Amino acid sequence: MRRLQLQLVFVLLAAISVAALSAILIVRSIRGAERVVLGDTRRVLSAANAELELQYSERANADSSWATLPDAARNISLRAVSQATLRSYPGVEGGYSVGGRILGYSYPTHGSGNPKVDVPEAERPAIESTIHDAENSGKGERVLRGSRDIVVIDAVSQRDHVAWTMKRLAGVTDAAETRRTFLLIGLVIAALVSVIGTLATVIGLRKGIAEIQTGLARLETDFAFDLPVSGGELGSISRSVNRVADTRRNLEAALRRADRLGAIGRMAASMAHEIRNPLNGIRLTMQMLKQKLGSAVGNGEIRASDLDLVIGEVDRLNALLGDLLAFREAPRPNMEEQTLLPIMERCVELLEPHAQERNVAIRILANNPDAQAAVDAKHLTQVLTNLILNALAAVPEGGTVDLHLVRNGSGFMIDVHDTGPGVPPELREHLFEPFYTTRTEGSGLGLAVSRELINRMGGTLEYRDGGKGATFAIHLPAGEF
Repeated sequence: MRRLQLQLVFVLLAAISVAALSAILIVRSIRGAERVVLGDTRRVLSAANAELELQYSERANADSSWATLPDAARNISLRAVSQATLRSYPGVEGGYSVGGRILGYSYPTHGSGNPKVDVPEAERPAIESTIHDAENSGKGERVLRGSRDIVVIDAVSQRDHVAWTMKRLAGVTDAAETRRTFLLIGLVIAALVSVIGTLATVIGLRKGIAEIQTGLARLETDFAFDLPVSGGELGSISRSVNRVADTRRNLEAALRRADRLGAIGRMAASMAHEIRNPLNGIRLTMQMLKQKLGSAVGNGEIRASDLDLVIGEVDRLNALLGDLLAFREAPRPNMEEQTLLPIMERCVELLEPHAQERNVAIRILANNPDAQAAVDAKHLTQVLTNLILNALAAVPEGGTVDLHLVRNGSGFMIDVHDTGPGVPPELREHLFEPFYTTRTEGSGLGLAVSRELINRMGGTLEYRDGGKGATFAIHLPAGEF
């Protein structure tokens, strides 16, 4: 009897030990799974905040009177911005804080079906505290653990405003506590059942977590993959991860569509820009011919070389339109070894009437008049014409545009320098970006296309700070191509 009692004590101690050990393992596993959800939620909120901040900047920059608008007007405008942005983030609510006031709050995916525009009072103190942290350190975060859910708040500060978001993870904490309590009671009542149940639970949790970790690793490379969904908390985690992955796939599909449309737009805009320069040249040449016909100077004679300019520009237009109609890739440059000075002189001759209208002198200064390089004459003409036109637009009346041809190491350099106001330092890094322009009549493609054409010929095009005015330097390799 005594021996039996001792065995029962040992069994009871073993059961309690197994229950305690199992409880520890279960708690760690559940907390590990919870960390996965919290980590994923933090990444979602961080992405939402980044997009909110970007949309705020675009809204503020688009309206010069933004800073003077009353709070009510800004609140309505920002609410529309946050609703459009957060619609792509299910379960996420948020808005902005401007001057210590919460503006633009919205919860576009709220389950009630009605727009929710009032900040939740229960979480308002935590939201304001998080915003305060962001204002002080640039970043704020709160994780509020309730009896039935977890609330994650994230805020990021950018100059004069703070973007903040919040998401509720309903049922995670409560379900974990209930499961742990039932497992502990079961393990204490029946040692054998508890041992088997605990082992089965631990194995199941570890297997589930391993599947989630493997699935997350695969999601980094295979965007079409979905985590296998099972029951319990891990099933909820898998479904949450799959929803986030689905949202990411939708966003990436939208971005790909936008890229395709953008590529078509850039092609059309580029072609329109390239056609504009020959048309300008034709117009200027025809104006010059008209002036000669109506002038007594030279008996109104028209030389054959005058018409060659028009014919050359028409040929260039025809080549550009041929590329557009055939939908071809940008053709490989037709590289030939040739003298650079005649190409420069042709460009100056083409634009001389335009320069005379503006009372601007165009000069060619060639230290190496016999300089030769392997270039595509049409491409180099296009680049020089664009640079000279930009210079003429910037130079005031009575100014000059100088083209310098000098040796540069083993190659040659053509500098296009004007006596205009130059380019402010804060704008120089954007000079060669597509669609960037400070001129209302410009497309923002001239310099970007010019640099691409020079790069295809093996050279470089750059802006050089040369004191007064602006200087664009074309570097061309010398020698046979």
